[in-house]
Amino acid sequence: MSHACKICQNAENNQLHAACEMLLGTRERFTYLECGGCGCVQLLEIPADMGKYYPKDYYSFQEHGVLKTLVRRQWSSYAYGRRNILGWLISTVFFHNVAIEAVRYSGVTKDARILDVGCGSGRVLLDLSHLGFRDLTGADPYIQRDIVHENGVKIFKRELSDLAGEFDLITLHYTFEHMDRPAEVMRHLQRLLSPQGVVMLSIPIASSYAWRRFGVNWFNLDAPRHLYIHTYRSIDLLAQNAGLKVADTVQEGDGRMFWLSEEYERGISQNDPRALGMHPLRWLLASKKMRTLSMKAKELNRKGEGDVVRFYLRNRNTPRLGEPASAASG
Repeated sequence: MSHACKICQNAENNQLHAACEMLLGTRERFTYLECGGCGCVQLLEIPADMGKYYPKDYYSFQEHGVLKTLVRRQWSSYAYGRRNILGWLISTVFFHNVAIEAVRYSGVTKDARILDVGCGSGRVLLDLSHLGFRDLTGADPYIQRDIVHENGVKIFKRELSDLAGEFDLITLHYTFEHMDRPAEVMRHLQRLLSPQGVVMLSIPIASSYAWRRFGVNWFNLDAPRHLYIHTYRSIDLLAQNAGLKVADTVQEGDGRMFWLSEEYERGISQNDPRALGMHPLRWLLASKKMRTLSMKAKELNRKGEGDVVRFYLRNRNTPRLGEPASAASG
């Protein structure tokens, strides 16, 4: 039986891949289709109950105590350009705060109307509030209930289709790949976007070294939570059909791709006692190896082969900065 791609409808030279759930360690098997046209990798059958793959302790739902909040604030401040030793240390030893870096790169002002889609408990929005942003809204259908924080950050338990309003920056930090019906999602993003606004989505991408090297053991496949692993081609198609355009891209893959994917190859899930991430002390002792992997990831990014890409989308007729309006519409 042949299956057509849900993005470009291609049915020629498509391949099937069997992948296991490895984040929670259930090892259930799921079938993905790799399109021979646009290259998008997509889950063929979405489980009826996706909620069980997002338990209450899923990382994006976790709320931080006082100490972790203070640490995150220093980390976020560093990512936004405010130098501090703790933020530098976290970014150097562990990872960059790419969510805050993405907002900074977008160039929006502190009074911008920002919507974070798939925001979980709203940690990124709270970080932005601490940095001085004032109009902050989040939406996530998997949280337990609506949340209104004391600082005014509002998070709604809603699907994107249920939202109204107009936003200057809409962010999807590693959430677009979790969404079914991506063409419909893209149209809703365009509907909610202000005329001069920006959609920022960070996603794992199949047109990368990681997919070619690790295949179904690539940790960013993340079966079955990741429904679509896009390519530059599939994102361009979706954007065009929704009245948007790709205005810019930034490669942001990091060293986690190597060591987590290598552990998956050895049958080690993320909650396995043997997993490096389960042992903070071992992580620190392996810091030299982590730096080496980080350098390898940066080299892939420079070559355009990183496994995570940040896309900036604008309305199709919005001129680039410094571009005459006539050039954008021509």
